[in-house]
Amino acid sequence: MSAFLWRGVPVFEIRTAAGGASDMLVRNGLLGRALAQTVGDKAAALMRGHGAVVVGPSLPEAVRRSVYLEMNARLQWQAMNLSGDKVTYLDDEEAKRAEANDAVITSRAWELWKRKALAR
Repeated sequence: MSAFLWRGVPVFEIRTAAGGASDMLVRNGLLGRALAQTVGDKAAALMRGHGAVVVGPSLPEAVRRSVYLEMNARLQWQAMNLSGDKVTYLDDEEAKRAEANDAVITSRAWELWKRKALAR
């Protein structure tokens, strides 16, 4: 997953949008709009106390981003623990070049994920 898409992932604070405590679920249009505004032009937003929301221009792309968001977060956490927070991130050019491969990766992975889901 391209680091370019994940740079600066915003955090959705539902208490701000709901005007206080809530059950953490986006249950109405007001909260949905607030979440969409938080996501903005990013591929995802973290939801305090509730995980993440991931978007994409197509269902296969949104699924791929969901899978790789979790995988990449886990790998980054492990790398930071092993290296003492000295992680070398992709620069903008590397991220753009890596992102150019996303369509191929998505189509191959999507076919596998579909077969696995339909086999259940």
